[in-house]
Amino acid sequence: MRLRPGPLEVRPPGASALAPADRLRSSVVRVRGTWVRVHRLSAERPDGGRPTAFVLLHGAGLSAREFAPLARALAVAGPVYLLDLPGHGGLPRPRSSRPGIADLAGVVADLLDGEGVREAVVVGHSMGAQVAAELRAGRPDLVAGAVLVGPVVDAAARRFTAQAARFARSSVHESGRTVAVALRGYAASGVPWLTEVLPAMMRYPLERRLTGPLAPVALVRGEYDVIAPPRWLEQLQGLLGAAAAGSRTVPGAAHNVVVEDAEVVARAALDVLDRARGAGR
Repeated sequence: MRLRPGPLEVRPPGASALAPADRLRSSVVRVRGTWVRVHRLSAERPDGGRPTAFVLLHGAGLSAREFAPLARALAVAGPVYLLDLPGHGGLPRPRSSRPGIADLAGVVADLLDGEGVREAVVVGHSMGAQVAAELRAGRPDLVAGAVLVGPVVDAAARRFTAQAARFARSSVHESGRTVAVALRGYAASGVPWLTEVLPAMMRYPLERRLTGPLAPVALVRGEYDVIAPPRWLEQLQGLLGAAAAGSRTVPGAAHNVVVEDAEVVARAALDVLDRARGAGR
């Protein structure tokens, strides 16, 4: 199999021409025996310093493409790294074992260390929210803050049948553009790979990884996202304690809120960054 970077465009809707900053620098990197695709969008600082990076982690079966609008919104504040996790976006599936959430977080941590990232705000969507939470818990030296978008899996419904029903109910509220992005991701990843990663996602105890006086965390969900219902986010908000950095519900949105409402997620990420800086990081 020939691995290609697969450059990603972040041209805003309606733009007639592609500006240089609209095409990300992309490469495929081998980390811990697996392959990760990295898309980079850099922001230069006048003082030549190293700004806090933004790291964007997609959901199960999806790819970095769902974050293209968000990357453009965040690039004004710092370098943005959009990752295609192992087995996703057409990348080879790991052969040695089924990766757990902790394994994926370890891959992300090693990749960021190799990229020279010293501090990051991590934005994770759906399963990516689990990876972000695990990274925050395991690498407090690296993670300045996190935004969990549509975080899964609700502790009250960790059954495949319950989640499938919720997914169907949420999906009817997604836009055509969002559905197209999701279907492209699922086609590239393949159903067999989804069956490999979903068990780990279903078992992951997100609520147990958010306790302790760690980096600030913001929560975001769509109004019609029954996969991440209000009660579940209220539970997570309570567990975060002093680290809670607000919870947002986006009107009219569903589970894939990062596609159509990137500006809301970007605002949450920038607020988390401001809070981390205010805490002296």
